[in-house]
Amino acid sequence: MRRAPSVADRAATTRNPRVAARRLFAYLHPFRAQLAVVIGLVLANTILAVVGPYLMGVAIDDYIIPGDAAGLTRIAALMVAVYAAVWVAGAVSGRLMASIAQRTLYQLRKDLFDHMQTLPLRFYDRQSAGDLMSRLTNDIENVNQLLSQNLVGFVTSVVSLVAVIGAMLVLNVWLTLAVMIVVPIMFAGTGLLMRRIGPAFRDLQKELGGLNGLMEENLSGQRTVIAFDRQPSVIREFEAGNEKTRDLGIR
Repeated sequence: MRRAPSVADRAATTRNPRVAARRLFAYLHPFRAQLAVVIGLVLANTILAVVGPYLMGVAIDDYIIPGDAAGLTRIAALMVAVYAAVWVAGAVSGRLMASIAQRTLYQLRKDLFDHMQTLPLRFYDRQSAGDLMSRLTNDIENVNQLLSQNLVGFVTSVVSLVAVIGAMLVLNVWLTLAVMIVVPIMFAGTGLLMRRIGPAFRDLQKELGGLNGLMEENLSGQRTVIAFDRQPSVIREFEAGNEKTRDLGIR
């Protein structure tokens, strides 16, 4: 008979980035058409942002130095149109991504809250209310940042990198190859950094949950704290947790 997954098994599965990514993208699946539009707008925004400086170079070399006022006027108008299109594409993609993110978070919060209503009493004996509140607030906000900022930023960075490398190859192949020597070093450094950031981030979230639990416990029992004159010990306990959270955040 197949053994049911334990709490530790489920925790290990949740910490697997690939599993977590699949679960998150399942929530994004209903918005795949809107995401395609966002990616298209981000592509257009990034490519046009590269075109703008190129036109500036053309304006200097072909029109300003020779003194061609008519040609400079035409290319200046084209640059205005390009940068206006960059702004429009950025504004529309940002607005659409914000809508996708908030609708995804709405469903995620709903499913999380509904699931919490099905958990047995022994689960709540082991978990503090503050920690559970942290899951519904801090963790959801991190997902919000991932969707509304990091996802678009990642696509923009990849497209920008490809566009810049393409422009460099057109200008000078050998100089581009010389510059590209640092790329493997950059990726190796990024991989090393990510392996250290992951555990540190989980530690920070865990400590935030504990700090929230401490605040919830003390605020809900503040009358008892005052009655027994425990304010100094409560302050010391909070300060210790607050300092640990600060240090983890810096790390």
